[in-house]
Amino acid sequence: QGLWCMSRRAVLARSLAVLTLPQGLLPRARAAEFTTTAGGARRSSGDGDPHRLAVPELAPGSRRLYLCRHGETDWNVAGRVQGMTDIPLNPNGRSQAAALAAILADVPIGLVASSALGRASSTADAVAAQHPGARRLVDARFNEMNFGSLEGEELRGGSPRREEYEARLAEWEAGRTSVRLPGGGESPEEVAARALKGLRELGALPPFAAAAGGAGVPSCPRHVCLVAHGRFNKILLAALRGDVSRASQVAQGNTAVNIVDIDEGGACTVVAVNLLDHLRAAAQPPA
Repeated sequence: QGLWCMSRRAVLARSLAVLTLPQGLLPRARAAEFTTTAGGARRSSGDGDPHRLAVPELAPGSRRLYLCRHGETDWNVAGRVQGMTDIPLNPNGRSQAAALAAILADVPIGLVASSALGRASSTADAVAAQHPGARRLVDARFNEMNFGSLEGEELRGGSPRREEYEARLAEWEAGRTSVRLPGGGESPEEVAARALKGLRELGALPPFAAAAGGAGVPSCPRHVCLVAHGRFNKILLAALRGDVSRASQVAQGNTAVNIVDIDEGGACTVVAVNLLDHLRAAAQPPA
């Protein structure tokens, strides 16, 4: 219960179906406002510019979280588990970070937060460069899940470690989310707990009036960008919807954008999941 965005079980249960929708689709209640595709959401009345992010207007009193994944690394290409291992962006990853920054350039972001790992921090720095008035924050609570002895392993094909990892995934999906990864790794519950604690201390989760860390710390702006990691993002999104066991249902490509609106009562609305339009837009010249 402590992992939930709000304590009212019924409110969270209403929205769990969002995580089973195709990537990029909006909750059903808002689908009529948009032309939706598997790759993202666009305003049906907008100009159709693929280089700009089009999302619903944020309701008064709410916060909007732009939860993003870092750009590509050489270990991503090789299929190696990174976890807490600090692997830098490769050239393609830096290009992806620039594309992410471009599509978020018109968003009124007031705070850019990130993991302390270089691949996420460098991606966040690219976003922050488009928002010189925004605060920049690095917090290790937003680091990737600790994968223990699986870090550095390739989990493709018939790898024996893949079978071990898939066994853990099966346990988590069965609801045993306190089970840790081997060799000193973390459990989904542990990742969710530190992620939500970090967001609450930022003031991105209610109570908003008690935002962020005590005296002398600015209150949280309404639009917050957090750049983190694939498994971390999956767990956080599932936790905000009330069921950490469903984390593996969430897709997360490199520099994916996920958008979550959080109202003053703690209700979380997933506006978009795994948006990757900016990678396609980067290959197209502006109109």
